[in-house]
Amino acid sequence: MSRLTSGLRNDPVLGVFARNLKWIFSSQMAVAVLGMVFLAIAARTLGAAGLGLLALVEAYARIVARLTHFEPWQAVIRYGSEALESDEPERFGRLIGLSVLLDLAGGLLAALTALILLPLLAPLLGLDDAQQWLLAAGALAIVFSLRATGISLLRLYDRFDLLAKIDAAMAAFRVCLAVLAWALGAGLAGFVAIFVLISLIDGVLAFVAGRRQMRPKGHRIQYGRLRQTLDQNPGFLRLVWDSNLAVILRQTSQRLDVIILATLVPVASVGYYHIARRCGDAALRLGRPLSQAIYPELARFAARGETRRLSRIVRGISLGFAAVLVVVLVPVIWQLAPIIKAVFGPDYLPAVTAVSIQTVAVGIYLSGIILNPALLSLGQGRAMVRIGAMTAALFFILFIPMVSVFGVAGASGTHLICNVLWLGLGIWVLRRSLQSVATTQESTQESTQ
Repeated sequence: MSRLTSGLRNDPVLGVFARNLKWIFSSQMAVAVLGMVFLAIAARTLGAAGLGLLALVEAYARIVARLTHFEPWQAVIRYGSEALESDEPERFGRLIGLSVLLDLAGGLLAALTALILLPLLAPLLGLDDAQQWLLAAGALAIVFSLRATGISLLRLYDRFDLLAKIDAAMAAFRVCLAVLAWALGAGLAGFVAIFVLISLIDGVLAFVAGRRQMRPKGHRIQYGRLRQTLDQNPGFLRLVWDSNLAVILRQTSQRLDVIILATLVPVASVGYYHIARRCGDAALRLGRPLSQAIYPELARFAARGETRRLSRIVRGISLGFAAVLVVVLVPVIWQLAPIIKAVFGPDYLPAVTAVSIQTVAVGIYLSGIILNPALLSLGQGRAMVRIGAMTAALFFILFIPMVSVFGVAGASGTHLICNVLWLGLGIWVLRRSLQSVATTQESTQESTQ
């Protein structure tokens, strides 16, 4: 560990990484805290049943968006880095234009799909005619979003600070709206309206900020010439497909679980599970900065063939982050019951077991959160898809039996089992990929000599 940390300290890329990580981590910590404040207000205002319905609306909109809106930001960062490194502004502008079109088409398709499926799914979820409008309103939240393109631009220009400020500001604005809804007695309709409004604003702000960064550098968005754009970026659509499919397979189990659970347990139990999931999401927000900040750098390492450097940084960050998780999560789990009672109220004490299990599951996932950007940078998108398919299949095989036997805690337990499998497979694929690249590089060097 001493040699490893010494090597990391001497790596100049960590200066950029540390600066970006500082901004993302600070914002995500603020978002996590403000998110828990919003959840506490919603839980105390709506009660377990109302909170369960709100969770259902959010889960329905987001799972449909995830299945139909393929976000191109990972592919844009990879190919955009190449265009910027080689000083090709026209190629870069056309790449951003293609990303905008994909975002617009994906959002429209997602909203239409949500509305078409509504009459079929609402009865299965136990929603009467008076409640179906909630899901319809939720569909409006996903109709327009250019956030993926905005994220690409801000990260390519190393404006993680600006993205961090936007995320924190939106979280604070949502809490203000929640307080207003509580004061006015708006009820469930008010919180659904907050979800829609925040989603629409958030879908535009990052793009506007990213586009403003293009002007000082002489870059501009260019539309058209689709064939030329794809020819200049071979493998772009495949990477969009692979990266999104991997996320879909993973997040389907994280979003569809609420939908399935609503058909198995009372809506109040869905509210308890929503508490567990949101607490886990708050922890994930503290780990995602690692993945977000390091991916552009790992992509550059892979493009230069610096796999040993890539391996050293991935290993050091993963081990360090896992150690921090053990120190932080153990005392939180130990004192979870009084925390739940103080924050959400005594009515939510039945959620303690599920929250405990979900916390462990999230800790395991966070220990390997850097695996995704590392594998993507090494061109292992297909491997990520296969891992996602295996864990998703296991999740859907286990979910209903686990809920039938253990109730809401069984849903969290299913996440725990699948995260263990995901981590093991990810480590195995990464090691094989690095060994393969190293062997190829050695063969190339020998042939040139």
